[in-house]
Amino acid sequence: DRNIDNKAFYDTFSLFGNILSCKVASAQDGKSRGYGFVHYETEEAAKQAIDRVNGMLIGDKMVEVQAFLKRNDRDTATSFTNIYCKNLPDDFDEDKLKAMFGEHGTITSSCILEDKVGRKFSFVN
Repeated sequence: DRNIDNKAFYDTFSLFGNILSCKVASAQDGKSRGYGFVHYETEEAAKQAIDRVNGMLIGDKMVEVQAFLKRNDRDTATSFTNIYCKNLPDDFDEDKLKAMFGEHGTITSSCILEDKVGRKFSFVN
């Protein structure tokens, strides 16, 4: 939940053990990015937090809690299915998007957005 601040985040996770550091990731404008990091003093506390909080609702979102993995240690997708489309016509809408890309496979998610100047662009997965 992007409304959770550092204090609420700390209060949620301090129930499981002594926290060495705890931070909600935020953008330059100070708004939450929707995730955070907790560093416990013991591995047991971290495991208990994972077991008890993973899948729980915090605010209005179901959270995923897992052990931290360095970027190089993470499983990475071997195939990319998300595309970015720019310079879309002014009359481009969801129906046209589905007609254009639906023939190439199942669309699992999509959105049409406009930049500050009013130019349309889209992401399709």
